Amino acid sequence: MLWNKGRIPMLVLAMSTPALAQDPPSCPEPSKCITAAQKQKILEAIDELDDIHKNPASITLQEPVVIVRDWQDRVYVNGGTNVPIKAKVKIGKHVDRDVAITLQPQLWYRPKPPDPMFRLRIRAQAGILIPQAVFTATGDKQPFWDGGLSWDFFHLGIVNLAAYTGIRSSGIGPGVDLTRNFGIYGGYAIVYDGWKSSALLSAYFSFN
Repeated sequence: MLWNKGRIPMLVLAMSTPALAQDPPSCPEPSKCITAAQKQKILEAIDELDDIHKNPASITLQEPVVIVRDWQDRVYVNGGTNVPIKAKVKIGKHVDRDVAITLQPQLWYRPKPPDPMFRLRIRAQAGILIPQAVFTATGDKQPFWDGGLSWDFFHLGIVNLAAYTGIRSSGIGPGVDLTRNFGIYGGYAIVYDGWKSSALLSAYFSFN
């Protein structure tokens, strides 16, 4: 039987194919080949990296930021440069770490702007009419106490100017604030009984 020379290589290849299927070739360069276990680890690392990229980072403080203002207007803040604040960072299913956050606190104080010179402040006021008190001390008894409301309409610093309307007299005069809502007043007064001139010395308490 004659053989066709052109078909010999195809026959040899067909005979050798089962052998190649049963015995895979060895890696010519081991440094360029990976095992099935290594491949699985690479796939897991890729999944983990993909999960980290797709999920947002979540930071949870483990302790509060505390700001304390004491009776002398001093301010204290925990978690400064020397005392880090404990926190927890989570990203997806794989990142769950404890971290320490170092803050550089900056506290600003904005003082209250000065009040306008012209403003209305209503005050309760009570005091004595000086001339009537002197007359009473010398034997000529006259009503010398008075109480009512004063209308503080101008001030400059702690000094103010107010109109006074009381039970026995009315008038106008300056006052001095001893505290934010309390002070003393002295000024001219006209007494309703006989429309006599007098002077009133009193203390006041403001409602606003």
